[in-house]
Amino acid sequence: NVLFQKVAEETVILEPETGEYYTLNAIGTFIVEQFQQGHSKAYVIKVVLDRYEATEGEVEQDIDTLLTQMLKQGLFITIADNNG
Repeated sequence: NVLFQKVAEETVILEPETGEYYTLNAIGTFIVEQFQQGHSKAYVIKVVLDRYEATEGEVEQDIDTLLTQMLKQGLFITIADNNG
């Protein structure tokens, strides 16, 4: 169980057991919100490309890095792969 708190365009994530906290910038917050709504990775890539200036390769790499870091820290337990 972690606590997510959105502040302006950023998100602060608190891991209550360890007291550690993490911050996400506006793009990271947007990506996490999309996954929280149950969207697939393919859908999230598409909406990030529609909203921000980046290449598909950059977006996919950023999403993979973000998810890997969050999983490593125990901030995501599972990630559903819905069709979008």
